[in-house]
Amino acid sequence: MHADKDASPDAVPEESLVPVEGSGRPDPVASATADARAALLAERALLRDLQALLARADVRGEANEALRDASEDLDGLFLLVVVGEFNAGKSSLINALLGADVMREGVTPTTDRVTLVQHGEEAKFEERSGDLASATHPTERLQDLVLVDTPGTNAVVARHQQLTERFVPRADLVLFVTSADRAFTQSERAFLELIEGWGKPVTVIVNKADLLRDGEELEEVVSYVRRNARDTLGTTPPVFALAARSARLAQSQGDTEALEQSGLPALERHLARTLDTERLRLKLGNPLGVARHVAIEAGRALDRQHGLLLDDRRTLEDVDRQQEQWRKDLRREGQAYLDRVTTVLLEVERRGEVFFDDTVRFSKLLMLMRPEAVRAAFEERVLRDAETRIDEAVAAMVDWLIERTLQQWEDVVAFVSERRHAGDERVIGEVGGRFQYDRKALIRSLRDRAETVLESFDREAEGRRLSEALKASVVQAGLMQVGGVGLGAAAVAIVSSTAWDVTGLAAGLAVMGLGLLVLPRRRAQAKRRLHQQMAALRDGLSTGLGAQLDEEGTRAAERLGRAIEPYTRFVRTELERLEELREELEAWHGREREVRARVERL
Repeated sequence: MHADKDASPDAVPEESLVPVEGSGRPDPVASATADARAALLAERALLRDLQALLARADVRGEANEALRDASEDLDGLFLLVVVGEFNAGKSSLINALLGADVMREGVTPTTDRVTLVQHGEEAKFEERSGDLASATHPTERLQDLVLVDTPGTNAVVARHQQLTERFVPRADLVLFVTSADRAFTQSERAFLELIEGWGKPVTVIVNKADLLRDGEELEEVVSYVRRNARDTLGTTPPVFALAARSARLAQSQGDTEALEQSGLPALERHLARTLDTERLRLKLGNPLGVARHVAIEAGRALDRQHGLLLDDRRTLEDVDRQQEQWRKDLRREGQAYLDRVTTVLLEVERRGEVFFDDTVRFSKLLMLMRPEAVRAAFEERVLRDAETRIDEAVAAMVDWLIERTLQQWEDVVAFVSERRHAGDERVIGEVGGRFQYDRKALIRSLRDRAETVLESFDREAEGRRLSEALKASVVQAGLMQVGGVGLGAAAVAIVSSTAWDVTGLAAGLAVMGLGLLVLPRRRAQAKRRLHQQMAALRDGLSTGLGAQLDEEGTRAAERLGRAIEPYTRFVRTELERLEELREELEAWHGREREVRARVERL
């Protein structure tokens, strides 16, 4: 990977860290045992599988880059990375370790980029990019490792901290430098927690030890740092007191005693032992720590996505339940409008019975022999405002259905508004970019469709459609005739047919002279026939209009279902995908523990 002049903190080049054929740089596993080579092969397979899993999980950005770098660094030199706050003396430490003035020192932040210090035939410094520099020196100490100087943390320039944080995952061993005069600050604790999160081995150096008055004060500071580092890391790291500048001065003057007192030889002996006995284990353990960190973070992000989708599924289930309840409410509330029509028909029947009692008698024989007079009386006394009241009841039912339909879509908009921003704080960062985009796009589309339905809802057209649908049910019930006859007129046609029968009977009876004997029986028959006809109308109307209400409920539910189906399908398929990924990730963690155990046994 080659850097350009505009390289960002997100892209720290690694070209100088990978041994090239013929370069003389050793392959870290060239002389490894069969167990080490087997562990290396298992680790590479583990890293490849995690990269593939993260690709399916749509993990991008820093986590992916860290995993890729860790995999490539398996073939690179050992990286001894020096970190710490600005002015803690990191550059002074590197100069003392090399026994040469390679890095520039100062009281203000002097390291503004990651600097790779490597072995070379001559001492030189070269800028690679705005974020990377390299220095070479012929010292044998750099034959098989790279010393990495990083910008100071907790400085005014935020980019310096970003550069350092981005390089930490690359480290095989971290030298954490704190200053004796301000040892282990809160910001240093936070930075050490970041290092611990990547699973990095740490050696802590309390620099500028010569600023303290005496050995007792120094021991107190060292104990304080050791205790807090243990609390932060969960294990006690090696801690060394050092006066780096004094050590470098003693080196230049050949003062062996002063050099020993500076603390540098003790640190060098520790590093030598570590590199001699643990180099391979640390080199193989570094990618495992990075992979484990990336996998844990990816798992947390998948868990957040999964939790969000479970909330979405519960919300969709609530919508289904509300929709089912809406249909039940539609039927129950619609009964009130059915009852209004039924009441009209019952009143027509009651008045009809009274009419027949008053009219179908021998004293009204002359009137019964005049059909038009009977019809007029029947319409005036029995039907009266029946047609108007039935029309009003149907119109009220239409208005009610329209309002309930609008309310349903307003509920959809409310649902969308609730879920649109849900989870924004729970699915952030690099895991789930596609997931977030798709989810938001689907919810936005659903919101747009729902709002379009509300905005374009034509009450007049919908009213005509519902009115025609309801009247069609009335036609089927027999209360209304096909061809546009009004409800009241249809009732007149049905009920007055009974009156015609009576008047025809009355005319025959008058001729025969049997009215006193036959009329009461015929009156009862007329009332019974009226009752049967009106009961049939009521039952047919209840069945027909009830079925129409059910049909409207089904129609509305299907329309809503079609609207939210893309999102419902997304939630269902994403839940299945995430559950599979989480199972795969759990299995991967099991394999990682096995590989880590093999590496630890090396």
